Amino acid sequence: MSAGDFVPASRIVRRPAVPTPVPAPMASAGTGRRPTYLRVVATPSCNHRCSYCHMEGDPRRKGFEGGLPLEVLRAAFEALAPVGLAKIKFVGGEPLLRRDLPELVSAARSIFPAADLSVITAGGVPTSAQEHAFAAGLDRMNVSIHGFGERAFVRRGNRAGLLHARTRFLEALLRRGRPTKLNYVYSGPEEDDDLRALLAFAADRGVLVNVLDDLNADIGPLRLIALLEGWLGRPDECVPDRDPHSLDTTRLRWQAGPWVEIKTEHLGEHAPWRDCATCERRRSCREGIFALRLTHDGHLRPCMDRSDLGYPLVAELERRGVAAASEGLQDWLALRTGSRGVR
Repeated sequence: MSAGDFVPASRIVRRPAVPTPVPAPMASAGTGRRPTYLRVVATPSCNHRCSYCHMEGDPRRKGFEGGLPLEVLRAAFEALAPVGLAKIKFVGGEPLLRRDLPELVSAARSIFPAADLSVITAGGVPTSAQEHAFAAGLDRMNVSIHGFGERAFVRRGNRAGLLHARTRFLEALLRRGRPTKLNYVYSGPEEDDDLRALLAFAADRGVLVNVLDDLNADIGPLRLIALLEGWLGRPDECVPDRDPHSLDTTRLRWQAGPWVEIKTEHLGEHAPWRDCATCERRRSCREGIFALRLTHDGHLRPCMDRSDLGYPLVAELERRGVAAASEGLQDWLALRTGSRGVR
């Protein structure tokens, strides 16, 4: 069976009941928690055209189509070194379209030797991109499944030829045995059969599926969990997955069935940034990640929605050099979090 094959829902096994999670209540803003997770927009360029893409809150700017130059990003990593980053993810766009991504991974590995380095890719690239990235020091990959079968893939705005490229990419990645997660954005009932087919494919291979709700639709984690339970029955396991570098998630496992991750915690509930206290978007904020974001034009941001709170890291590097820019970003972090020093 290949990644594009349809699998009947009968392949998915029903199991007995266990409790399901409840989202956390709203917390006081400004917890003093320091971010140790960085998401780097390696390039805004992408060969997919997914209708729900949020571009990390980082729409493409003229003059930055290819992302920041390698040496500029290396200097940015040097400036970020005192922050104590433990997790770095290269995103896009499609990061594997960047020809010097292996050199970028190598630069991050040299400055953050113990960090978890990963990529989010849609997989519509040659399989050789895997080999080069892993050889440079990458730890793992997340593959975004923008429609598992051809009908869903094309409905999301993509060319069918890219689906065949992704199938080859995913099969090669699974043969490597590297840690792999499959991301799937669920937008509504029209995708039920497609998601079921993906779950059966992943269950056969023991691969984790991260089911995400479309941020443009009113779905939410409890509705996603109810949807899965309607198909599969209650999971055999339902446990929180603690992430010291972001927000916790909930993992559900069905014996002889799929292994699923749901983002049951949101940034607005935890409000780690002091600015959350006065943010008019807080109650509707469904961002499931606590991380710094380095945009394709060189700004650090605390979240996807608040570009007005960014720090112009690359401009400061050019104006004042690495040491002074690093001090400035630490002052900016202290202002945003209410805490100074490495977490």
